[in-house]
Amino acid sequence: MSRLIVTLENENVIENDDGSVSWTAKAAIDSDGTGPHHGDKTAQDETAYKPDLNADIDRYIVVPPAIRDGVKGVVIGCQAMCINSLNGAASAGVVGDIGPHQKLGEISCAMATALGLEPSPVAGGVDAHVIRYKIWPGKPAVVGDKAYVLQPRG
Repeated sequence: MSRLIVTLENENVIENDDGSVSWTAKAAIDSDGTGPHHGDKTAQDETAYKPDLNADIDRYIVVPPAIRDGVKGVVIGCQAMCINSLNGAASAGVVGDIGPHQKLGEISCAMATALGLEPSPVAGGVDAHVIRYKIWPGKPAVVGDKAYVLQPRG
């Protein structure tokens, strides 16, 4: 039986029977990490995933602490999938960063491009809740030819 983990921004984050976690949300653009910040004044030079990711290269998603702390299995480095319900574009990704407690729906510039969205952290993304997110805690991500490792909290 599926289990409600948290409700954020009027969206339910559900742990499914198979252990995966899914939700629908907006897509704010995150430029944290080693690459350029593209005018984002709040960008940070690091990500929760180590070594730090590059938002222009790595297709990553950002999850709030409630997801990281509310599921069984390691979240940082785990397999993710995003689907843009407006155009059908889909992409594999990695959970690469932890975001604010009350926000849901952030993706890297590279993930935005893969989903057919404007990748600018200043003017890109989508405000409507049209991106479907799914992660598999405990399953290391593979995106293209790059394999990521699970990184336990602490």
